[in-house]
Amino acid sequence: MNVSTRVAVGTRPSAEELIAHSEAMIPRLKEHAAESESTGKVSKVIIDEMIKSGISKIAQPARWGGYEMSLTVLAQTIINLARGDHSVGWCHSVYSGHAHHLALFDDRAARDVWKDNPDSLVASPYNPQGTATPYKDGYKFKGQWRYSSGCDYVDWYLLGGFVDGDASKFKTFLLPKKDVEILDDWRVMGLKGTGSKSVRVTEAFVPEYRTVPFGPGTEYFNFPGLEFNKSPAYRIPYILVFNRAATAAAIGGLAAMIDEFCRHVAKKISVISQKPVAEHPDTQLAVGEAVATLKLLKIVAIHDLSTLEGMAARNAMAGEDDINEYRYRAQEVAERAIAAARQLFELSGGGGLYDEETALSRIYRNLIGQRNHPAGAVYRDSARAIGALMFGKSLEKRLRF
Repeated sequence: MNVSTRVAVGTRPSAEELIAHSEAMIPRLKEHAAESESTGKVSKVIIDEMIKSGISKIAQPARWGGYEMSLTVLAQTIINLARGDHSVGWCHSVYSGHAHHLALFDDRAARDVWKDNPDSLVASPYNPQGTATPYKDGYKFKGQWRYSSGCDYVDWYLLGGFVDGDASKFKTFLLPKKDVEILDDWRVMGLKGTGSKSVRVTEAFVPEYRTVPFGPGTEYFNFPGLEFNKSPAYRIPYILVFNRAATAAAIGGLAAMIDEFCRHVAKKISVISQKPVAEHPDTQLAVGEAVATLKLLKIVAIHDLSTLEGMAARNAMAGEDDINEYRYRAQEVAERAIAAARQLFELSGGGGLYDEETALSRIYRNLIGQRNHPAGAVYRDSARAIGALMFGKSLEKRLRF
């Protein structure tokens, strides 16, 4: 049975207002960033501001209290928040990606999440570490997953698993927090503030309507939520949305690296040459290349999302070659961002190692953490798929990202 009840929506901010608000938050986020890293999670004050301002509702379906805005708005707010604190931008990308994904579920699933609380946030992860066994009109489900970003503040989880251990039956399962145990094990090198702890489900029942197929191969699946959620953004293959949202945070991380590097070296005198570091040709080259890379990554991200939404609005489906190219351009962002950041970090000298003196080390560690996430780490696979098609071949589809 489909649900048609709508949640009353309050005053809706404009896209420009939300982007401006996310930019205005940057100084405060920079102030809180060290605290987030120290405590291992984003400050609740920041989470509350994201909810109160409406930033958390950009990708949420309008029928359930969200703003259902263009993904270009989402990307710009992720970049801004990550410029202030990479961990905040990352959590925003995760929460928003999940809100977007829920628009594809049976409408009853969205009702369960948002009917009583339109501010509900959703965590994951999607990796198929769960085991599902068909039972009545759903599944018995259990498993344990690492990397549940922002899990301290959510009411629901999207967790990946195989049905009966069959890798061809890869699904996402929606569970309430009462069925999920958080394991406090987030001891890592980068993105410490994301609070990406492990979660465990001992055994829970998940009704069929709270599941959807996941991963490459589902690009053309007729998801039940599309009957109600008509925004073109929801008709873009979700894997492309997921990758773009995740790697938008890396763009913000590079912007943060540029900000901090310029602040750090502005008055720095080289102990070797006794000349200003900012006047050294290598310094100017590295900053110039980083700034140009930053602007290029932003332009491509907005262009690709705009193009995909335009295609969806015309009911034009992206072909396999298009999907591989869009996936590659989204995934390679983290690699390009960290390459530009690496030059800056290496030129920061010994002073760049001191957390009391500069945030460069923290920002660089966060970019490394971002680069190791599957949304960025598998860009070579997508490039290989593009190359294979040039020779009339098609690589076997990946099961995940």
